[in-house]
Amino acid sequence: MKSYLFPGQGTQTESMADEIIAEFPKARAYYETARDVLGVDLTSLSREQLENTRFAQLAIVVHSVASLEKRISSLKEAEDAVAAGFSLGEYTALYAAGIIGFIDLIRLVNERARLMQEASKRNPGSMFAIIGLPDEKVEEIVARYKNVYAVNYNCPGQLVIAGEAIETENAAEALLSEGARRAHRLAVNGAFHTPLMGEAAAELKRYAESISFRVPQIPVYSNFSADRIPASVLFPEYLEMQMISPVRFTEEIKKIREDGYPEHIEIGPGRVLSGLTKKI
Repeated sequence: MKSYLFPGQGTQTESMADEIIAEFPKARAYYETARDVLGVDLTSLSREQLENTRFAQLAIVVHSVASLEKRISSLKEAEDAVAAGFSLGEYTALYAAGIIGFIDLIRLVNERARLMQEASKRNPGSMFAIIGLPDEKVEEIVARYKNVYAVNYNCPGQLVIAGEAIETENAAEALLSEGARRAHRLAVNGAFHTPLMGEAAAELKRYAESISFRVPQIPVYSNFSADRIPASVLFPEYLEMQMISPVRFTEEIKKIREDGYPEHIEIGPGRVLSGLTKKI
């Protein structure tokens, strides 16, 4: 009874493509397909490119898919599993559940990343991880600021805020004065999972309408409802909402455990989600 957890943006490293190909030579085929379909060689990205949303999101998803296939190839029989991901990682979860094929996945992620990058240029924003305050206190203070939102509920005592750049910086300072131990600025220039991504989300919905989504083979849990995504969901509309809604990861992990899946396996670069899950 396992849950597969797939990481989001920020977990990328320069060496991750080389590492997964060395561990699982069949991974190279996924990188070659991405190169042929999108014209991007994800095996030779520079540090500067990996800081770019478009390249980072593609690199993480392809690595995560290859890592999943590596695990599946090592199993003697299929596992009883569910899938979930953090923000971008939820797209890999859709692949893990058989909802979307690999080529459609990378095309969709490529478009998502492009739209988010453009939205960040139109509406520059900032994001801060607030450490050491209860969620309710962060929500209370953030509500005083225009265009600032609580967005990533990472674990108890760790909540990310995002919004218009100056207002979010002001909110972060206020939270420090109210007792937060730390306000860590994230290395992004957009306000992800806020209404400031609304135009990009609407464009993503239109693009997703050209993608073929299939019935899930295993359950997938949702970032913004923290519950299973219904089999009857319309994914273009769902992905639009996912882009502008908070990531309720804490509630999501609790729900997965309540549903009888106590063992969590992080699949993809890094171990960020493993750390958060232990704290939850």
